[in-house]
Amino acid sequence: MWRPQFVRPSQGWMGASSARLLVAAGLLATALAVILWMSLQLEYRTEVDALLDGSTRSTQKLASRTTEVLDRVLHTTQLIRRLRDSERQMNLKSLAAEGLLAQEFAKAIMVADKNGLVIDSAGTDLAPSVADEDYFKRLARAAPGSVDIGPTEFQQALDAPLLPISQRIDDAQGQFAGVVTVLIPARLLTSEHASSEAASTAVSLIGQDGLVRARLLNGKLSYGEKVNAERVAERVSTARALRLPTQSEIDGRERFITALPLDRYPLLAVVATDADQGLANYRRTRLRLLLWAAGFGTLLGLGTWLLLQQQRRVDASKKAQQQAESRLRAALEGSLDAISIMLAQRGPKGQLQDFLITDANSRAAEMVGLPLEQMLGRPLSEAFPAMRSSRAMETFEQVIVSREASTSELQATLGPMKGRWLHQQVVAVDDGVALISRDITDRKLSERDLDENRRFLQNLLDFLPLPVYAKSMRPDGLGLYEFWNHAAERSFHMPAAQVVGRTVRDLYAPADAQRFDDQDLQVLRDGKPRRFPGQIFDGPEGRRYFDTFKAPVLGVDGEMDHLLVIAEDVTERRAYAERLALASKVIAETADAVVVTDAEDRIIDVNRAFSAMTGRTLAQVEHRPATEVGLPPVPDFATLTGNADAQRWVGEAHLVLADGQGLDIWLSTSRIVDETSRATHHARVFSDISILKGHEKALQEMARRDSLTGLPNRRHFDERLAESLRRFARSGPAVTLMFIDLDGFKRVNDELGHEAGDQLLIAVARRLTACVRGTDLVFRLGGDEFTVLLEEAGDRAAVQTLCERIVASLSQPHLLGSHEAVTTPSIGVADAVIGESPDALCRRADQAMYEAKRGGKGTYRIAE
Repeated sequence: MWRPQFVRPSQGWMGASSARLLVAAGLLATALAVILWMSLQLEYRTEVDALLDGSTRSTQKLASRTTEVLDRVLHTTQLIRRLRDSERQMNLKSLAAEGLLAQEFAKAIMVADKNGLVIDSAGTDLAPSVADEDYFKRLARAAPGSVDIGPTEFQQALDAPLLPISQRIDDAQGQFAGVVTVLIPARLLTSEHASSEAASTAVSLIGQDGLVRARLLNGKLSYGEKVNAERVAERVSTARALRLPTQSEIDGRERFITALPLDRYPLLAVVATDADQGLANYRRTRLRLLLWAAGFGTLLGLGTWLLLQQQRRVDASKKAQQQAESRLRAALEGSLDAISIMLAQRGPKGQLQDFLITDANSRAAEMVGLPLEQMLGRPLSEAFPAMRSSRAMETFEQVIVSREASTSELQATLGPMKGRWLHQQVVAVDDGVALISRDITDRKLSERDLDENRRFLQNLLDFLPLPVYAKSMRPDGLGLYEFWNHAAERSFHMPAAQVVGRTVRDLYAPADAQRFDDQDLQVLRDGKPRRFPGQIFDGPEGRRYFDTFKAPVLGVDGEMDHLLVIAEDVTERRAYAERLALASKVIAETADAVVVTDAEDRIIDVNRAFSAMTGRTLAQVEHRPATEVGLPPVPDFATLTGNADAQRWVGEAHLVLADGQGLDIWLSTSRIVDETSRATHHARVFSDISILKGHEKALQEMARRDSLTGLPNRRHFDERLAESLRRFARSGPAVTLMFIDLDGFKRVNDELGHEAGDQLLIAVARRLTACVRGTDLVFRLGGDEFTVLLEEAGDRAAVQTLCERIVASLSQPHLLGSHEAVTTPSIGVADAVIGESPDALCRRADQAMYEAKRGGKGTYRIAE
């Protein structure tokens, strides 16, 4: 098995000079082998091509000669037919005497009638009847004028193997009237041609029926052998295409075969040239080249052997290397990462075709879900076919070429790790790569949770009415703004894009920037929050004053990571305070509303903060009872505080303004007594906490909303359902509940990912909201479960119409990024009955929904 080599240059198993010499010897031997091989191949091809060309010409001559003989014979048979059909009656002996018969070819000629009786002949000791001959029977069934070349047979009477050539004779009506047969010696067809060929060359004529009509080899004539015509054609093709001889079935010798069918006769001319004789020159040349190469190779081998003797001196070094590799193997198996080593497999031109998995540790085998022995030695595309269509192969090749490691994070799509996140590093190793993978799913999930929390906090801070921003206190980004909410954009007239990533010195005048840096340094040095009142900001609307609260935010190491700043525009409050200072030294230093009443709780004085907060001036409220102007009455101090001597109470209260609107306030009410402990005055000091109450209400509302879709969540659903059922029990409006579950949502999550699933849920929430009335409420309980709470939904037909509208809307395709997904809703509907609990109503609607799913999905069922 291939292993990566980690050897220091000075301790290699062979010195650099010896290595170069060995490489040179190997290259020289290789070049010699290549040249020898190419020379032999060229010589062989030239010799075989010449041999085949000569054999082809011989085959053409054989075919031409045979055709000429058969044409002369056929001319004789046609002459006999015409003479017999004419009025001139001549027997064959007369024709022979006049020289009209091809007697130079024919040993015998005979004519038989339709019954096979020989009625005329030119020859001796011929059979009186041919009725039992196969050729006679074939021609009796053949078409008029047909010719038949029968198999060669030894004729005892003529003491020679003869080849019968017969032609059908027909009467005037085209009916079979007999045959004329010419018997020619089989040797006649091959002997003249074979005289010009070597004795070991086989010259043959083969019929379409596979029978050899004549074969001359080594001066001997043979015939009647059954030959496979397809096999002959295959050997001819092999000889021409591969330049290879085939073993003869006659004598076992190897021959090059050429064949040519006769144009007008059902015969195949075949010439088989002896390979040993035909390639004699090539074998002599090959022997000469091999002897020369053997001598040179012996000298080269001797030199190489002497060089390799030096290896004995480095055995100790090799042993140390093996030990190092063993330690490396132990390190691989002990690694917490999955490590696979793959060697590039390249094509003839060096192009990358695949990677061979040559080594891996057990963690890699566990990660891909295959036994280690099934991974090793297999091509990467065979073990993991999906890798060929991915970009992994391109990445591996880039790393090999650039010799620079590649690092990535991806989500696995195969095997036991499917759906889990992996950190992968690809490192070049010789002509291959080492793939190092680590499971980082837990880290990814933590990062996702952290990102969700960050987005939640950012959204929360963005919608706070006070300017909030944060700076980095880390050394690598000291003083850089990292967060700037919407209120800060409005108050300081600078968008977040202009601020984030910059410092105070990029945004403010040098003096202001230095002041802000000094404040930050105080917080950094003290390590605790500090308040900096009266900060001046000159903007487009003139000079504004801000009170800033700066607090350190510590990291996990206990060091300050960020500086959180909350600013409050106190310009108006500052102006009120200045005016109050001029009007009354008693309340000059407070920015809160102050109301002073007499013993009967009638107003005798108010400050400007009161007027600003309530919209009422002193002239409008003077001498009026405090309760008439929206203030709460003087409380029972002893009851509220549990102290009989208490003269002061502090807490939340509600103030009614001049326009009838309410205001949440933080109220401090004091009773002023004289020496006799009799109440003479009451003082109320309060501040507007509506913003804080609004924040509190907003947080409560966020707890009742689904963060993904913005719909009311299960908590809100439980509250509203219980409230609706209570009203219904008191003769309120009828209550109808719908349970909706998405069919096929899990498939979308699995195939397209959770982000696509989230997009689908948001789209479903919008479509559901669009389907119902403004008075109806849509909730998301979790996952892909939604509910709709209806009051006074109407009769059964109206509910059915609404269900059909929802089914039609939610069944339309959803475009999720570049993918289109289709889900359908299954809806269960239940009408509330008097005295029914929320859980019971939910169970009935839920059961109806499951009946809809069992009924085929994408439909609804109404509980009875």
